[in-house]
Amino acid sequence: MVAQETKRTTDIEARSRADRADDARSTPELIKAIAGDTSTLVRKEMELARQEIVEALVARAKGAGALGAAGVMGLFMLLFLAVAGALGLAIVLPAWAAFLIVAAVFLALAGGAAAFGMFRMKRPPMAPEETKRTVKEDVEWAKTQLRR
Repeated sequence: MVAQETKRTTDIEARSRADRADDARSTPELIKAIAGDTSTLVRKEMELARQEIVEALVARAKGAGALGAAGVMGLFMLLFLAVAGALGLAIVLPAWAAFLIVAAVFLALAGGAAAFGMFRMKRPPMAPEETKRTVKEDVEWAKTQLRR
């Protein structure tokens, strides 16, 4: 913390000296310095943006990996619950009938999920309709602007 304060004080003093030196420079030199500082600023901002995007992507990739692991664990849980349910039914029914009933429940769930998935796949059109519409509007606007 003390080192940061010392650095901050040193930076302020250096800027103060630079400001006094700027008073002696000509206008073309100042413009050239501003252009150089601007390009440096833009370059640094781009580096910062790139770094932030990479950090966000890495965080999302880790999250996706964790969700994948959770999905695998969920499948194991479902498998064990299915076996437990079938063994529970096997107490009152023959084992083959109990496992057949559990398989039928999974078949019904799979069918419902497939129907839902097919419905959702057909729902939004693949073509970007809104983008098409706005591009047409932009073209019409540009044409009217050229006619003026």
